[in-house]
Amino acid sequence: MDQSKYTIYSKTEEAWDGMYKSIQHATQSIYWEMYIFSDDIIGKKFLDLLEKKAKEGLDVKLIIDAFGSFWVSNKRANSLKKAGVDMHFFSERKHKYRGWWRMLISRTHRKILIIDENIGFIGGVNVQDSMKDWLDIQVKIEGKVVHSLLRAFAKMYIICGGYKKEVRHLLKYKFRVLNDKINFIFDHAHKKKSFARKKYTEALLKARERVILFSPYYFPDKKFLYALWQARKRGVKVDLLIPFRSDLRIVTYAAYAWFSVMKKMGVNVRLSKKMMHGKGVIMDDDWTMVGSSNIESTSFHDNYEANVQISDKVFVKRMKDIVEGWMKDSLSLEDIKWEKRGWWQKVQERMARRMYRFWHRRTQDK
Repeated sequence: MDQSKYTIYSKTEEAWDGMYKSIQHATQSIYWEMYIFSDDIIGKKFLDLLEKKAKEGLDVKLIIDAFGSFWVSNKRANSLKKAGVDMHFFSERKHKYRGWWRMLISRTHRKILIIDENIGFIGGVNVQDSMKDWLDIQVKIEGKVVHSLLRAFAKMYIICGGYKKEVRHLLKYKFRVLNDKINFIFDHAHKKKSFARKKYTEALLKARERVILFSPYYFPDKKFLYALWQARKRGVKVDLLIPFRSDLRIVTYAAYAWFSVMKKMGVNVRLSKKMMHGKGVIMDDDWTMVGSSNIESTSFHDNYEANVQISDKVFVKRMKDIVEGWMKDSLSLEDIKWEKRGWWQKVQERMARRMYRFWHRRTQDK
């Protein structure tokens, strides 16, 4: 995969601009799977464009999560369908065999957009106006490697109740791509094994010099912590970048509860001043994985997730430059006087940690 085949967006608004322009130039098909899609000022702009493209005769298919995209009204959904958009909401309630717990918490957390079966976007970017200033990662990839995304989209389309005959032409593609520098990592909510977690831990277990981890939500499990300890024992430098204040208060304090452990291990914890929603890992100068999987149990065990691993040296360097730039403009534990924090914050951390563990009691030991 040469340099001309990909583009990295490091801010949400920049990614929106890139996706909007690609949709504008679409001539055959638009397939989009999204977790949060709001019908606000930015969402309306995209939805209006999808309706326009569908009326022009393009094959437009839209999958959005029923919970994450709760604010898309029935009126808007009917308008999209009337225009010719093949729209589906993901809801795990349709799969009763998985049990009430999975039905309650499982979501499609993927952010995949495919244009004309040749241009693909994958990363962590949602569509909601309040997120426009967030730091995030979205990757645009071109060429036959996009075929793996097409098959994944087709599978989710069927799960959401779409007719198989409508995506039969996409199912012919294989998940495995014929390129040794790129690999897509898909997690499925009904599988016990998380391929994303395997990649996060693989980076820690195989790194020679340095691992950079970044995630807006951080609540590691035992296997991840063991891999982290092993890396530090070998002398590998580990950087962890998370937001100083995330958009979810309880998750922020749950992450804070791990700072003492991270500091004891020698992990360089950095706190971004802006909301950082990017998720991924960089191992040495060898490879990077970015996508939708946070470093916590919901992503690893309960959601449908999509990530891409790329070992192209130019791409890895560009990703490292972006994340190091974020880290340069971040705070350390010393900057926020972590050791001198008040008793009330310590209580909030303990409460958040217990609540988070209770929520994920079924997945913590897997």
